[in-house]
Amino acid sequence: MPGGLDMVQGDIALTLTAAGAGTTNSGPIAPGGRAGAVIVGVHCTVLSGTTPTLDVSLEESPNGESGWTALAGSAVTQIVAAGHRMAFAVPTRNFVRVVAVVGGTTPAATAKIAVLAFAD
Repeated sequence: MPGGLDMVQGDIALTLTAAGAGTTNSGPIAPGGRAGAVIVGVHCTVLSGTTPTLDVSLEESPNGESGWTALAGSAVTQIVAAGHRMAFAVPTRNFVRVVAVVGGTTPAATAKIAVLAFAD
């Protein structure tokens, strides 16, 4: 490739519309083969309630069905108001998924969470 750039695949992995506290997971994301690195990006347009929080990270699994474990380094800095965050991590398994946790008292959250996977 020109300039030594690697192939990148990405998409919106989770569109979050939450009324109340709780955890939402995306489906499994299988980058072509095992990705060398991934970036998770969060675009939060609404975060309201009393002391609302939004925590976003990635989990990884060998088969995309079970054995999900936290992917080190993939957690974005906690979101406490509408805004944007990104995190970079290196998966060691074939599948990743987004985990979004909304907290606070009567929280509401609206966000789009994208994952970019870089070829190894």
